[in-house]
Amino acid sequence: MVSLTEPFEGLFGDRRRLAIAIVGLLALAVIPFSTTAYITDLVFTGLVFVVLGVSWNLVAGYAGQVSLGHHAFFGLGAFVSAWLTTPARAGLPEAIQSPALVAVAGGTVAAGLLALLLGPILFRLTGHYFAIGTLAVAAIIQLVLLDQRQFSGGSTGYYVQNNLSEPVVYLLMLAATVGVVLVTYAIVNSRSGLGMRAIHDDEDAASSLGVNPLRYKLLAFSVASAMAGLAGGFYAQFSLYVNPDSTLGVTWMVDTLVVVVLGGMGTMAGPLLGAGLFLTLDTVLRETAGEFATTIEGALIIIFVIFVPGGLYKLLTDRSGGDESTETEEEAAAEQAE
Repeated sequence: MVSLTEPFEGLFGDRRRLAIAIVGLLALAVIPFSTTAYITDLVFTGLVFVVLGVSWNLVAGYAGQVSLGHHAFFGLGAFVSAWLTTPARAGLPEAIQSPALVAVAGGTVAAGLLALLLGPILFRLTGHYFAIGTLAVAAIIQLVLLDQRQFSGGSTGYYVQNNLSEPVVYLLMLAATVGVVLVTYAIVNSRSGLGMRAIHDDEDAASSLGVNPLRYKLLAFSVASAMAGLAGGFYAQFSLYVNPDSTLGVTWMVDTLVVVVLGGMGTMAGPLLGAGLFLTLDTVLRETAGEFATTIEGALIIIFVIFVPGGLYKLLTDRSGGDESTETEEEAAAEQAE
């Protein structure tokens, strides 16, 4: 019988790494109670980017399917969460009014189901056509919500009400982020993860060996989209405001790409490192460079792509003398396959 903790043996086997993770989580947990509202908002945004980066990395970094519409599921999760906690503003029945956690769960399920429905259609496209198709889906959802102002508030936006305080939502988002990382790690180091990697390396060869590409693509796409919806749901409950232009804006997609590219695509630690680096750079540059911040960030990304294609994670592991984490993941995956 397979133990529930078996997929995580490689993750928790290193006591030093586990201790560092626990200390880091405790430090993050006290932020709402020991710092300013600005710092809390900043770190919360970082947690959102971790979830978006980890989930997008599951689709692109492991399954090899580059989606440019990941922000559509983030925005959908945010709006569904908003509708469920504050239905009256959209003219929806009061009977569907739900607690914040139920609303976030509703946004998560809605995003996952939409991906599951659209997946078989989108995966008829390959390469850059798939990327363009997902981007078109995001644009369509944004345009529909902008047009249906009674449901989205149009350019004015949609104000949210809930029964949770800001620190509580922050702590719930922190717990959700940990959950997303653990679930993704378990998937990557399972038979499904092996199937995704096989498709990423050579889809035709994997198919000839009995791997069903659509099955693993759909799994990665639907799980990743649900995770994006989860991030969107908590974002709506934390900010108490959603807007079709901002919540569904392509900026979320671009920033997610930046987080993964800076951190390292195809690695578990990459999006975590990338989120921290991106937020630090963005905050410092906006304070010092003003309107030139975006230009400088773009130049730094180009430099990373050219000179550090593996991202910050590869740079750190090369300097430390090896990629132990990747080896651990590969060993765990091999054990699952046996």
